[in-house]
Amino acid sequence: MRILSKPEVFNAIKYAKTLDESQGKTILEEFNKQQPGMGQMIFMGFPQAVSIVDKATSHLFMDLCFDIIVVYQQVLGEMPQNIANPQWLHKKMSGLETEIKQQTEDNADPELLEAKSQIQLLEYLSLAIEDFAGSNKSKQEAAGIMYNLLFLVTRLFDSVYAEQKSA
Repeated sequence: MRILSKPEVFNAIKYAKTLDESQGKTILEEFNKQQPGMGQMIFMGFPQAVSIVDKATSHLFMDLCFDIIVVYQQVLGEMPQNIANPQWLHKKMSGLETEIKQQTEDNADPELLEAKSQIQLLEYLSLAIEDFAGSNKSKQEAAGIMYNLLFLVTRLFDSVYAEQKSA
């Protein structure tokens, strides 16, 4: 897995913010066509979990997932088609869940999980979430859930691109 640099993340986010609605829609349609399983999970399943706590926060979640897609595409290129089928997604999600639980339980090396993460991208996501949530209690509650889900999304993207590289 290649860790994205701060300039790479910044430039890709800057690019994402320049896209008009039509361009954004095209990117999402292409992503959902190439990765239907991931698209359904990221834009339907996960937002539903967030909207239970705060509906407005689920919209931010989807916006930030769009930013993640653009960042990976801009920095690492197009995502390979259909790697993330339902069985692959289940296997990866189970592996990530186990890894996170073990890290939490062991707590031997708290920086281990962070070292495997896209720190610059997660930093941007965290700031966007904090800015949005402000002092609103329900948004803050949803923000915690959203951050964890966005962490999983970035790890899934890392896995897809790692598989592309090894193929």
